[in-house]
Amino acid sequence: MTTAPSPDSRHDFLVELRGEPIPGTRLIIRVVPDRLILESAGFVQYLADPPDGVPSPESLAMAVLDDLNNELVPRWVEVTVERDAPLPHRVVIEDRQPNWDNPQLMARLRRL
Repeated sequence: MTTAPSPDSRHDFLVELRGEPIPGTRLIIRVVPDRLILESAGFVQYLADPPDGVPSPESLAMAVLDDLNNELVPRWVEVTVERDAPLPHRVVIEDRQPNWDNPQLMARLRRL
């Protein structure tokens, strides 16, 4: 993953990126950055080389969450992994910095 400085770390804003790291598996990340943002090109590169030995959507979601937390240290992050076969399967994992909260933004996220 490649990162860049946030254009304005004084404000909370949401970034959503989607991709397919493994055929048939969709990855959606939603991040409220702190000091760093994930560059789009870095996300594309990350998708091309997914974490090794990921047998399940749960493992993939945890690996991606760990990578995002290590590289970005976001204020808030949500990782969603979806597969349709052999049956519909969806995993959602969320994490946030201690003491970070933005009730207005979180209320809007629930509607998206």
